[in-house]
Amino acid sequence: MSALFRVRVLAVCDTRLWCAAAGPLTAGTTHALRTELTARCAGATVVALDLRQLTCTSAGILPSAPWPDGPHTVHVLAGEPLRSRTPADGRLHWHADLSAAWHAWSSPSP
Repeated sequence: MSALFRVRVLAVCDTRLWCAAAGPLTAGTTHALRTELTARCAGATVVALDLRQLTCTSAGILPSAPWPDGPHTVHVLAGEPLRSRTPADGRLHWHADLSAAWHAWSSPSP
């Protein structure tokens, strides 16, 4: 049985979307989370993911990243344990605090 996680949409502005996810992140749940985020983020070009409430229970590198397919830019608000356990992705912009993530997400693209 897979672990339960929760995804909520917190803000929408044109093609920008802000989501928060909570729950355990394991090697077995990354694909399910990615599928859920991809569905929620359909049509979005810039996405912010508040993943501070995800609990990364995997000891090593996760087999796949939980990031949604589609968006050109993904702002990730999460701790170092998640960053160090996921593969690199050029769309990602990591943020350590909420105000920096919000500013980056809400600023117009150049």
